[in-house]
Amino acid sequence: MKKRLNVMKWSSERVLSVSAFFISVISLIALLYQSYLAREENKLMQKQHSASVMPYVTQWFDDSPGAHNMVIANEGIGPALVKKVTLTLGDGKSFTKTDAFFKHLSGSGSFLDSTHYLYSTLAAGVLIPANSTVEIASFDNSSDFRKFLELLYAIQFDFQIEYEDVYGARWSLGYDQEIPQRLN
Repeated sequence: MKKRLNVMKWSSERVLSVSAFFISVISLIALLYQSYLAREENKLMQKQHSASVMPYVTQWFDDSPGAHNMVIANEGIGPALVKKVTLTLGDGKSFTKTDAFFKHLSGSGSFLDSTHYLYSTLAAGVLIPANSTVEIASFDNSSDFRKFLELLYAIQFDFQIEYEDVYGARWSLGYDQEIPQRLN
C-alpha cells in the first residue's frame, strides 16, 4: 500500500496572506516597543519637569554685622508650599505655628519679655517663593541674638518642616539636617 503525501500547494494568494500575517505580527511588535519607549520618555520628562520647579529649603542662624536672624530660605527654582510645621521643646511641648512658639517663649519669663525682636509666621499653608528668605526671628543686636540661641539650646529646641513642590513631591527639613529629605 502506497502512502499518499498531502503536499500543500502554495498559490500566490496563500503566499500573500501568510506574508501579510507576518508583516502584521512584526508591526504589532514594533508598535508595542514604540509604546514602551514613549512611556520611558514620558517618565524622564516628568523627572525633568519636577526638577525644573524643585524647591530647596534650608535654614541657618545669621549673626553677621547688621543681621541677627534665624532664617528659613528657599534656594530652589520653584516655590515651596509648607504643609506641616512642628516646633518642639525638650519638655514635650509642641507647636504648629511660629506665632504660638514665640508667644510661649515670651510668656515664660525669658529675656524675650523685655527685648525687642520681630518674628515671622511660619505655618501650614505658607508659600515660600523661589529664591526668597523668611526671617523667623530678627534681633536688633548680636548680644540679644546670642541670648536667643542660648535659650533655644537650653529648652532643647527642635523643628521639622514638611513642604511640597508644584507637582506634589513632598520634602522634609529638620533642625539638625543640612539637606532636605524627600518623603515620597
